[in-house]
Amino acid sequence: MKRAATAIEVFWQAWLAAVVFVFPIPHTIALRNLLLLVGLAALLATWRGAARLRLPPLLKPAAWGLVATTAWLVLHSLTVAPAPTFALDSLRGDWIVPLLVAALAIGAAARIEPRLALRAVVAALLAHMLWMFAWQFWLLATTGAVGDGSKGIVPFGERDYHSSLNGFLLALLLAERLAARTGHAVFATKPGWIALTMTLAADLAARVRNGTLVSLILLALAPALMVGRRPRFVLLLLAVATLGGVSLALDARWSRFAESAAIGWNSPSRYWLTPDPALQPTTPSGAILEDSAYMRAAWAHRAVTAIAAQPLGLGFGRDAFGRAIEQAYGHRGMVSSHSGLLDFAIGSGLPGLALLLLTAGLAIRGGWRQYRRHDDAAGLMLSLLVGGYLLRCLIDGHMSGWRLGLFAFLCGVLIAAMKRSPEKP
Repeated sequence: MKRAATAIEVFWQAWLAAVVFVFPIPHTIALRNLLLLVGLAALLATWRGAARLRLPPLLKPAAWGLVATTAWLVLHSLTVAPAPTFALDSLRGDWIVPLLVAALAIGAAARIEPRLALRAVVAALLAHMLWMFAWQFWLLATTGAVGDGSKGIVPFGERDYHSSLNGFLLALLLAERLAARTGHAVFATKPGWIALTMTLAADLAARVRNGTLVSLILLALAPALMVGRRPRFVLLLLAVATLGGVSLALDARWSRFAESAAIGWNSPSRYWLTPDPALQPTTPSGAILEDSAYMRAAWAHRAVTAIAAQPLGLGFGRDAFGRAIEQAYGHRGMVSSHSGLLDFAIGSGLPGLALLLLTAGLAIRGGWRQYRRHDDAAGLMLSLLVGGYLLRCLIDGHMSGWRLGLFAFLCGVLIAAMKRSPEKP
């Protein structure tokens, strides 16, 4: 017979879900900070008598990688960055604060049964997808179309807000369904598959090409991850084909992607800098230039050039690419190259990027080993979450702001939810 959740368990579940739900919503920073403060106060009030938290042994190498990366960023800000005060302030907002948020999530999630914590954060992410579906149905009912030029297809922010949330959700649900094949499910079978199916539908509803690309990669990896476990995941391969095919059909930009990206990388035109129609390059085929692919390729080329020119970096900050462009072209106002990893390398140098990738790789490996050795769903969820976020940051400038903060919070919940069994020799 299932025991009823205690009042404190209900509180922590509600708190975890509320933080995840509020995090991405614009103009809610005060509410988010209030929630975090309430959580901190609750932790301090219940600290006495709480079990001592210990990092899973298999994640210790990743923890040391994170310590080394942080030490480099601080040292770099003090000794290499041309403006140490600015670099340190950026480091506080886009590195130290997310780490503190992750620590708070670990403390909170450790106070309740792991499945309750995991269900809380998944439910909050899924609520955003349901909100998006309801919004689009309302638009369809009232305007006859989804997105009519005056109203977006998402209820708040931009499409990539919901695409980012859906990317986190897909990583968690896909890992959970894979773990369920070995009898370690977080959700019951039917609700788990329904939630995963809704997540795939949400990817198509958000209509964000880069988000779909990362989803396809994660889905394509799933059967390979389960080698030797006799999975019945042929349906996932079908999902990959279906998601890719529908995305190609709905987004005509795919047909012009390769040609436009090649022009962006190779053309001497500065249309990427000041989008003056007179400077727009022509395509060899005569097709209309696909601006998004062109711009991203052109910005990536300039980012690589900036890294080659100053391999030790310009100082930590989400606007490192903008500062590099101002130095090279005297043009102000640009912020990101639309690749979080390239932005990080421009700001923190190649040593900083190497340490970041090493830390991420160790976290992915640690999560995978945690899953394989202890049949721990939270370990696999961490691996896919980190891997998916890293892929997204490669092709989008998502390694800052609320995305980084929410990613850190989710990682904290997963770390707290992992089994603390001693490592097998």
